Amino acid sequence: MNPYKIDFTTKTLTITKAFSDACADPNSDEYAILTQFQKDIRGLKIVRKTHKTPTKYRNASGETTHCNQFKNLTYENMERFISSIKDNDAYMEVYNAIRNDMGLVQYNRYAIVRSWFAAQFPKYREDPIFYLTNKVDVITELAPFIAAAALAKAKREEEKSA
Repeated sequence: MNPYKIDFTTKTLTITKAFSDACADPNSDEYAILTQFQKDIRGLKIVRKTHKTPTKYRNASGETTHCNQFKNLTYENMERFISSIKDNDAYMEVYNAIRNDMGLVQYNRYAIVRSWFAAQFPKYREDPIFYLTNKVDVITELAPFIAAAALAKAKREEEKSA
């Protein structure tokens, strides 16, 4: 891989960290290359290339993905998905109970709604059409989701105090 890349139209020289570190020594070849570019091209901008390591997300089952599986999973999108399912009244009843009527002031309501939604519709990312053709029992037992939210809240408070 080339330690530098030059763009003559924008007068930009993009260099790697290794090239930048080597330029610190005035006796190095990299320093000579850099000074030659600066002499040849007036107004040369030097940009240090950075590399961002791809973020990896790990879900509860231990699977690793390269994107957040809950990205764009907003209340509106959950409601849209549920409303697209036939016989959606029972799903919407539980969804609205969790979202509005549970009195979960001390917990992050979204986390509870999201975890219920993910448990209720585990294939919504891979195969959303599955729910158009198959009837799935409605999860009405909400205690595990509330307990998980309480545990997460306790962990956050413990980390804050530590």
